[in-house]
Amino acid sequence: MKLVVGNQKSYLNSNEINHFIEGLTNISNPNVIICPSSIYFDRFKNTNIMLGSQNVSSYPSGATTGELSAEQLKSLGVQFALVGHSERRQVMGESIKDTNIKIKRLLDNRIVPILCVGETKEERDNDKTKEIILDEIIGAFEGFSTDFIEKIIIAYEPIWSIGTGNIPNNDEIEEVAKYLRDVIRDRYNTSNIILYGGSVNKDNIDYLNKINMIDGYLIGGASTKIDGFLDIINKC
Repeated sequence: MKLVVGNQKSYLNSNEINHFIEGLTNISNPNVIICPSSIYFDRFKNTNIMLGSQNVSSYPSGATTGELSAEQLKSLGVQFALVGHSERRQVMGESIKDTNIKIKRLLDNRIVPILCVGETKEERDNDKTKEIILDEIIGAFEGFSTDFIEKIIIAYEPIWSIGTGNIPNNDEIEEVAKYLRDVIRDRYNTSNIILYGGSVNKDNIDYLNKINMIDGYLIGGASTKIDGFLDIINKC
């Protein structure tokens, strides 16, 4: 079974998240992680769903108004957390250095980081996909031991694909996934879980499942609609 990670962003209101959780009651795939809005963490306490966070503070617990520290996430049962998502980088101005610090905070608290990497449309058109991904990997992993790095999940999310309905073809995704595996093997002597993200939905999941080089999916908008999300889970 493939790993399925749902990044629900800030889409769902209180009633909608309750309806979503009710729909997950009898899923057969145990490899499902939901990253809800942090205000809904407690709603997942009595479910068999693994809990992820959409973000983590680069600061430890303390006088940092509005932040969610790794220590706090751990105390709430959070097992995974997204880092380096393009929306955090492009909209909130986070840097590779921020991502590096956040990964360390998470791993120090035994929370698994899900590192997002990927290129813009302009970078893709200029054949810079691998260059961009390499820079992101090197920056995110700087100063970490092999023991640290091997715990990190990597999600390839081409930025131009997120929320657009457009995805690379399978050969292109396979090529990038293989490149990622080669880089982390040759540079860091590890073999990490590799996900694909970017407009994954119930209509293209059969097509994407033909890719051998990926271990699962990071799903955005489609993870907020329970019927379609169940279709994806059941096919993974």
